[in-house]
Amino acid sequence: MREYHIGQTVVPYKIEWSPDRSTIGLSMDSTMELVVRAPVEASIDDVEDVLEGKRQWILETLYGLAEQEDPPLDKEYLSGEKLLYNGRRYRLKVFEGDVSEPKLDFDGTRFELRVSNDSSVSIKRKRQAVTDWYIDRATEMLPSRADRYIDKLGLADVDIKIQSLQRRWGEYQAGEVMLHWRLILAPRKIQDYVVAHELAHFRHDEHSDAFWNTVGTLVPDYRDRREWLRVKGGSLTV
Repeated sequence: MREYHIGQTVVPYKIEWSPDRSTIGLSMDSTMELVVRAPVEASIDDVEDVLEGKRQWILETLYGLAEQEDPPLDKEYLSGEKLLYNGRRYRLKVFEGDVSEPKLDFDGTRFELRVSNDSSVSIKRKRQAVTDWYIDRATEMLPSRADRYIDKLGLADVDIKIQSLQRRWGEYQAGEVMLHWRLILAPRKIQDYVVAHELAHFRHDEHSDAFWNTVGTLVPDYRDRREWLRVKGGSLTV
């Protein structure tokens, strides 16, 4: 089994050589094993060139996270629309009031977006208010999801930061865990999987069998949660 490195992510892969192929193709099944099918005359350098060209596809397939630096404004943030929070959809109610900038609140049953009396409030400004609310909630809530796993692993002084990450839900680097703020949209069990995954890197740098065994001791059904994220992660958008 060979390995392909994308930053801190280690992707094991195997090559199936075939005399009947003329091109190099990639596939990944539900076990998250990357298979490269290549013609017998291809070289390892040829394979690695294809892997390099498919970096984005590999990450998106692994984590279910398409890059969304500038996501399409498919919502207008009008009354009746629904917003995701901890895996559930809640109805949005928009009110006009004496506010300089749009402001989002949540009462436990619905979202309320207050906008100025000026009807020209842009979708972009409303979306920023929604994003700011999610970031605040993620910063407040997601680090606490790690407490029980930190205890189980016997860790101390774990620094967890909430950021906007590119093409991944979490990242471990030099004793620090970074989580994508959009995880707050996902069900809590999915949040827990990503948190446990990153904390397991304190014990194992690479995605080895020992690493996945550690993840399994923290989240026994991690395969199901990983698959959920792979399939549905792209829907966790604002």
